Amino acid sequence: MKLTIVKVSGKIVENPDLLKTFVKGFAAIRGKKLLIHSGAMMASQVADKIGVTIKSDNDRPIVDEKTLQLLVMVYAGLVNNRLVALLQGRKVNAAGLTGADMGLIQSVRQKEPDLGATGIVRQVNATALSRLLDGDIVPVLSPFTHDGKGNILFNETDALAAEVAKSLAMRYEITLVYCFERNGVLLDVNDPDSVVPSLTRSRYKAFRDMELIEGWFANKVDNAFSAIDHGVKEVIITSAAGIANLNHGTHIK
Repeated sequence: MKLTIVKVSGKIVENPDLLKTFVKGFAAIRGKKLLIHSGAMMASQVADKIGVTIKSDNDRPIVDEKTLQLLVMVYAGLVNNRLVALLQGRKVNAAGLTGADMGLIQSVRQKEPDLGATGIVRQVNATALSRLLDGDIVPVLSPFTHDGKGNILFNETDALAAEVAKSLAMRYEITLVYCFERNGVLLDVNDPDSVVPSLTRSRYKAFRDMELIEGWFANKVDNAFSAIDHGVKEVIITSAAGIANLNHGTHIK
């Protein structure tokens, strides 16, 4: 049985035109599907309005108590409910959730580097997720988990999506899609049409050696290969427009 897991970037979520394109494409995906989202600059914009300073380390937020409250309010509240409402408007039976709901995802607190209440996934409740999926419910997950001790943790979404895909790979034939603001892995970041249609480990290593893929994008591809190693059939990296035709973008098998 096929399952499509899509992680959509915050830069798509915060752009009304891209979001409209994405939701239309996601709604048209046939079969079982699951959506994971982040929120990008929306939290920073709200933080500025209410006087909360979000500190960061290599573009990752340091999640102190005030920052955690803000992220939950924006991501699990505004962003999640907006996505669910848009999907319901397209007759998709979406349900907004965090990893704490139904004990879906449990994490441990990341210690190195110390990013505050940031989690690393340790357990995904594949049985509970499967019950939702097999009941024709489309889970829409915001990037929060729990530690089993009553605490909420914030999770990096590329890694979160990979872990959810791995946990379900024994039950479904999974395609994991990373949907963001570019058309795929690009040979030239200034040329949106320079998409690498397929990416092997050896080719990826060559790109890394040439410093063509670095930083947060390398993290995305590393998670893609990790998912493949744990039974995920295919990972696709594509754009909001590309979600409507998954033959486009960069394919990793």
